[in-house]
Amino acid sequence: MSNITIDPDVKPGEYVIKSLFAEFAVQAEKKIEVVMAEPLEKLLSRSLQRGEDLQFDQLISSMSSVAEHCLPSLLRTLFDWYRRQNGTEDESYEYRPRSSTKSKGDDQQRERDYLLERRDLAVDFIFCLVLIEVLKQIPVHPVPDPLVHEVLNLAFKHFKHKEGYSGTNTGNVHIIADLYAEVTGVLAQSKFQAVRKKFVTELKELRQKEQSPHVVQSIISLIMGMKFFRVKMYPVEDFEASFQFMQECAQYFLEVKDKDIKHALAGLFVEILIPVAAAVKNEVNVPCLKNFVEMLYQTTFELSSRKKHSLALYPLITCLLCVSQKQFFLNNWHVFLQNCLSHLKNKDPKMSRVALESLYRLLWVYVIRIKCESNTVTQSRLMSIVSALFPKGSRSVVPRDTPLNIFVKIIQFIAQERLDFAMKEIIFDLLSVGKSPKTFTINPERMNIGLRVFLVIADSLQQKDGEPPMPTTGVVLPSGNTLRVKKIFLNKTLTDEEAKVIGMSIYYPQVRKALDSILRHLDKEVGRPMCMTSVQMSNKEPEDMITGERKPKIDLFRTCIAAIPRLIPDGMSRTDLIELLARLTIHMDEELRALAFNTLQALMLDFPDWREDVLSGFVYFIVREVTDIHPTLLDNAVKMLVQLINQWKQAAQMHNKNQDSQRGVSNGAAHTLPLERTLYSSVFHVVEGFALVILCSTRPATRRLAVSVLREIRALFTLLEISKSDDELAIDVMDRQSATILESFIHLTGADQTTLLYCPSSIDLQTLADWNSSPISHQFDVVSPSHIWIFAHVTQGQDPWIISLSSFMKQENLPKHCPTAVSYAWTFAYTRLQLLSPQVDINSPINAKKVNTTTSSDSYIGLWRNYLILCCSAASSSNSSTSTGSVRCSPPETLASTPDSGYSIDSRIIGIPSPSSLFKHIVPMMRSESMEITESLVLGLGRTNPGAFRELIEELHPIIKEALERRPENMKRRRRRDILRVQLVRIFELLADAGVISHSASGGLDNETHSLNNTLLEYVDLTRQLLEAENEKDSDTLKDIRCHFSALVANIIQNVPVHQRRSVFPQQSLRHSLFMLFSHWAGPFSIMFTPLDRYSDRNMRINRHQYCALKAMSAVLCCGPVADNVGLSSDGYLYKWLDNILDSQDKKVIQAMSMLVCNYQYQPKCFRTA
Repeated sequence: MSNITIDPDVKPGEYVIKSLFAEFAVQAEKKIEVVMAEPLEKLLSRSLQRGEDLQFDQLISSMSSVAEHCLPSLLRTLFDWYRRQNGTEDESYEYRPRSSTKSKGDDQQRERDYLLERRDLAVDFIFCLVLIEVLKQIPVHPVPDPLVHEVLNLAFKHFKHKEGYSGTNTGNVHIIADLYAEVTGVLAQSKFQAVRKKFVTELKELRQKEQSPHVVQSIISLIMGMKFFRVKMYPVEDFEASFQFMQECAQYFLEVKDKDIKHALAGLFVEILIPVAAAVKNEVNVPCLKNFVEMLYQTTFELSSRKKHSLALYPLITCLLCVSQKQFFLNNWHVFLQNCLSHLKNKDPKMSRVALESLYRLLWVYVIRIKCESNTVTQSRLMSIVSALFPKGSRSVVPRDTPLNIFVKIIQFIAQERLDFAMKEIIFDLLSVGKSPKTFTINPERMNIGLRVFLVIADSLQQKDGEPPMPTTGVVLPSGNTLRVKKIFLNKTLTDEEAKVIGMSIYYPQVRKALDSILRHLDKEVGRPMCMTSVQMSNKEPEDMITGERKPKIDLFRTCIAAIPRLIPDGMSRTDLIELLARLTIHMDEELRALAFNTLQALMLDFPDWREDVLSGFVYFIVREVTDIHPTLLDNAVKMLVQLINQWKQAAQMHNKNQDSQRGVSNGAAHTLPLERTLYSSVFHVVEGFALVILCSTRPATRRLAVSVLREIRALFTLLEISKSDDELAIDVMDRQSATILESFIHLTGADQTTLLYCPSSIDLQTLADWNSSPISHQFDVVSPSHIWIFAHVTQGQDPWIISLSSFMKQENLPKHCPTAVSYAWTFAYTRLQLLSPQVDINSPINAKKVNTTTSSDSYIGLWRNYLILCCSAASSSNSSTSTGSVRCSPPETLASTPDSGYSIDSRIIGIPSPSSLFKHIVPMMRSESMEITESLVLGLGRTNPGAFRELIEELHPIIKEALERRPENMKRRRRRDILRVQLVRIFELLADAGVISHSASGGLDNETHSLNNTLLEYVDLTRQLLEAENEKDSDTLKDIRCHFSALVANIIQNVPVHQRRSVFPQQSLRHSLFMLFSHWAGPFSIMFTPLDRYSDRNMRINRHQYCALKAMSAVLCCGPVADNVGLSSDGYLYKWLDNILDSQDKKVIQAMSMLVCNYQYQPKCFRTA
């Protein structure tokens, strides 16, 4: 309420009305100010009519309630407010526009006049809104006649024609006239005789004037003022009084010669008679109504044959027949019916529409009220109508471009009394039931009508709606008070049993089969080709594409999708239907997208046996069809997935609530598990696997959505009370490991470590997914293990998420605790990797067409790299992994669907991809000239899991041979070979660091001898020889190779159990050569350093290259007997070297020697002389 002060000492009722009216005055002024600030061209109804401001609507409704107790005083106060707003206290104030086109003066003055006139009109609008509400209380609280006359006088002043006026406010002037017509209509309900007398008096005055265009328009305006007058059906005295007035008007209709006046009166009769026709029963026998019909019918019928009258008089003839007695109707309707049918094909669309509307009102009376005639006659009448509207063999309906709901109602009326005829003769023909696939074609309008009317009939029968009402004119009241009753349609599937109950069992199966054929054809024509992922739809606007023949087909498609799950197509598997609905969520048409998703949500909420299939099907659809080149579509699809899971949650919550209430009623009966609590964990693992793939995104917003998916799955899992299996939920594992993973690289970011130190439990997956402090490697970092250092080095300053992702995918983390989810992630990621590869490969045909291939491919490389890391970490050999021919590698086949079954989790994937197919696809890319690609390959292949290591080595063998080949070549080739060598040694370093090479399942070590396998042994030896030959050179590339090679050897030995290390490098000569080689790179900790060098550099900070070399020296020294008498003598180089190390002040140096100490403890024989 506004700050209004009312004397608190007045009576309570008076206080209420004063407060209310004061609030009305304040709010009205505010609304007027808003209207004045709007453009002059804007209609007042858009700002002021009911429904635009709920608070103001409530205020007016309150005034209506108060009017029950003080209507006269409220009306007087309202008139005082109105006069004050208009600047006159004189009751004789006559409404007159402030401006016209004849006004003289400058443009500014005219603009001011228009603005002031707009204010007057706004005041009238608000005044009428209140009058319409409060005058409804006259039957409860009588009003003195002077007040009634005051209202009528003001209203009829607004019905006067304003000759020559055509200003900016013309539209608003007409709206205000209509509002006063609505006021008059409300007043006529209680003060009919006063309204009638005023109208007759005004009409008489105008008729006495000399005929002129102005007088004619004035009469028409007066007639239009009665357009909202409605006949009172009871008591009969009021009914008779109304039709006596109608007879007076009818007499004038017959006498008047002017065509426009005659047409205006005809329009008035139609507005008044249609509500009567919808409600009339025995009233047709009341003499005054009978006389009114007989008085007008014959003359009107004859006049309607003239072209100039037909448009105006066809509706009137229709209404006269509709309110006539049964025999009168049957004697006359068939003649007029033929006239209507003949006009359906009229070239004038207005005339054909009028004829159709006349037809469907007549049909309603014939079928619903009169209940038809004899079977033969009825059949003949109906066939003539059906043949005209739906010609046999035609692809369209007659008339064209007509709202389809009219045809739907016509068939619904027929079905009310002749269901079999409606189904077999009309609906089956419209739906092309029984047509062979070869001759089946889409007739969009006909099929749309057929499907909609079938649903309407089925709903009506199931809900026992009774007879359909007569079609009204659909006139919207200018105040906005029109009450629209929205029909609620059933959403539950119509089963065979229910169809039998409502008498539609013989029709239902055929409609379902027809729906199947329609859906398949529509998907082929305007479904799949119009998805936003289609190349043909790129950079196109929906308005430009949904035109011509496509528009009616898409309208039909909307109807078909809205019909599901009420109707389930027969012939389409559950898998295919879900895939179709999922695909339509990325259609060009916004309405179709919404309908498809609503259907999926309905299936999740109300159909328990569909939930698993919908969830799985939607995941597989996103993986296969919503590619990464459409990031917005992908985000929206993941959001929809979250909503689908929420629908399941909502259903489960309702189910649990019902179960609890039932247990309460049964006084603590034994707890029974709900139907939902069956083992759904398999589908949850599918969704988790998908979420892991989405976590590969380089976009934080998309990763957040993936985290939401995982959290929703956990919530649903808990809600369904599913018993825990061997597999943990991915979100639990990732949340638990997040703090440890962050701790592994946070020292490279410079970020604040307070939270990590004091509250590690607050670090969860969401924290890592949003982490934006990038790790940056440096040469003095000797703390980080190989995988942290290499990842930080390769992605300098980029998204730090890559380290978290790769850490989660370490074998002891997700693959160990969530093997099923990871196996699905492997399949999905492999598909996404293949779909994205053409965008990354600069030599692919896609990039060949682009002007700037570097920029376009760079934007996807980060994502491609993350997919690669996930694939290599999760790739596992199936039982048939050696038979690569059975593995389907192309994306569509990787996630192919079985043709005849639902989504059983194992049947959806015809061929799980093998690691071999992955490596065959990506290993050759190591020769790429793009550093981003080759470095991505390092990070991916370096995370290969032990189960896929053999396949990797097999594919890498040619690359190893090529990299280590030594021959004279030009600078460019040598540079490319050096890069290949760096990347190769990094891959092996990462594999050794992760313990893959030393893992028993990888084959990196011989199972019996525990020595490196031949390929790796050969690689180490050849690399050693290469580096020995290049030892005098000092390029950056060689430094990198030396550092990573040192780390590789150290990592291999470090991850082998202590008691097996002496067998890793069985050849004494190789170990000796490696030790000496590493010594060259160890800087101040080389065996070649003299005491003088040692003392001068003893406090020097060790860098990573020296640290890796020193660590490798320690490792090699301890993996077998040292057969070097010179080195082990009391003053030999080994003891001097050890002395040198122990003298170091750098703790990292001592740390590098920890392996040496460990080995000495367990293998003291290593340090005995040979």
